[in-house]
Amino acid sequence: MTVQHIDAVIAIDAQGYVDPWSATTWYNEMRDDDRFHLVAIAESHPRGGCSDHPGGFEGAGDRVVGHAGLLFLAGMAHVSNVAVDSDYQHRGVATRLLIELLDRARERGCTAATLEARAANKRAHRLYSRLGFQPLGISRGYYTKPPEDALVMSIRYLDEPEVAERIDRVRAALRLART
Repeated sequence: MTVQHIDAVIAIDAQGYVDPWSATTWYNEMRDDDRFHLVAIAESHPRGGCSDHPGGFEGAGDRVVGHAGLLFLAGMAHVSNVAVDSDYQHRGVATRLLIELLDRARERGCTAATLEARAANKRAHRLYSRLGFQPLGISRGYYTKPPEDALVMSIRYLDEPEVAERIDRVRAALRLART
């Protein structure tokens, strides 16, 4: 992700977040060495072809269709956000973004990954579980707009070969789904 993607990221966030980050917050995120954000880029039409491109789509793409981010802290990676344009949901974009984030976390030497998801967001829970995240507990009142608890999830041993194998199986399934 670069600063030229910020407007598109804000537009995606406006579709799904009640309290999205401001442009100032995004600019600060881009300057912080302990943060990593990426975008998925596609052709302008939501029926365009997918590929194995790390961001999820390739070619002469011109439309940001999703984004995701990490915070690196004390040997751990924390997934700070994942969002996909409503026209591109249910097409594996979020899965590919998360796989790339986990690959980057492993490359950076992180031994664990964490995230929070709205307690009612069962679709997100299933996605995270497929990649190996397991529930740790509930953070009461974590979200304020609207008020809701968060399910805290983690991959405790991100550096273990079994985790890489699981991620590779999900990556392979995405490739098969497109053929």
